[in-house]
Amino acid sequence: MNNRSNLLASPLVLGIGGFVLGLLIGWLLLGAVALSPFVKIVDTDPWDLNAAARQQWVTMVADSFSINQDRAAARERLRGFTNEQIADILKAEIVQRNTKGDATGAARLNAFAQALRLNLGTAAQPGATPRPGATPAPGGTGGGSLLDSPGTLLLGLAGVILLVAAALFVYMRLRNRQPAAKPVTAPAAEPVSFAPAQPGGMREQPVTQPPIAPPTARPAATPIAKSLGTFAATYKFGEDNYDTSFTLETTRGEFLGETGMGSSETIGEGKPDKVTAFDVWLFDKTDVRTVTQILMSESAFNDQATRQRLATKGELVLAEKGKSVRLETATLIVDCEIVDLVYASTPGLPPNGHFQKLIVEMVPSQK
Repeated sequence: MNNRSNLLASPLVLGIGGFVLGLLIGWLLLGAVALSPFVKIVDTDPWDLNAAARQQWVTMVADSFSINQDRAAARERLRGFTNEQIADILKAEIVQRNTKGDATGAARLNAFAQALRLNLGTAAQPGATPRPGATPAPGGTGGGSLLDSPGTLLLGLAGVILLVAAALFVYMRLRNRQPAAKPVTAPAAEPVSFAPAQPGGMREQPVTQPPIAPPTARPAATPIAKSLGTFAATYKFGEDNYDTSFTLETTRGEFLGETGMGSSETIGEGKPDKVTAFDVWLFDKTDVRTVTQILMSESAFNDQATRQRLATKGELVLAEKGKSVRLETATLIVDCEIVDLVYASTPGLPPNGHFQKLIVEMVPSQK
């Protein structure tokens, strides 16, 4: 009930209701009553004329048929009229012509009715005299009822709709004015405790207790990343052009990206390659960049020229056993840990200059 009351009290709802009522009044009442004298219908069909004009049209078609005997043309000119309407109009016109003594004209109309196979009854007989007071109205089907006029019918229907809408509106407004009963809230009971016994007996004393502080809201838990497995990138001396990669997918096989490790910098001459730096990288299909970190040998990390050359590829990291690095993009994270590292010893090259063995464990997860 409260929702309905609030809805009806809304200015928007009242405005829409007023607009609809105004539209009905302006269109159906004012438009039909006030403007109907100024409305003219043009280019209409003969069957849509008033009763007198319809009678003149049917009579004219019948007289024309008596000359050309063209039944198809007559039917075409009377298209839209029913056989009952044509018969009623012809009967009325035959009665009028017989009354005026125009037996020849009545005979032409009777012949036209027979050509169209219309049953006119006794009124179609030549010389038949109508009973007093039985002369039908021209072209009429017995009229005079208010319901015979479409405009009057629409006006009556519109009036009924307006009356029902207005009554419903007033009823709802009066009902909404009744004050809603407010729920009675019982006063909160004060806590009572017993004070120590005093001389003269025990008595109750109200003791005011401090308000209880509301519980502190717990901080929102950090969402746990969804693990995508564990991979190990393993390099051994002699694997030239080392490059390995791993595809990252959901459990349903949806492609998310790739991660991997590859040789980034070598030193010395000849084969096998003497790798002094590796790049570990992460590609995210939803990101526009590939995140890269450079794992450098001790000698390369301490060489300024090498550092400047590799700094353009990614973040520089000194490779040490047990060290962890993290690669992170828009939706992916890869935690990398150096689980094994062994340097090679080659004459003519600086110590700890290139790797004999390097194993990096890579644990990707989805944010």
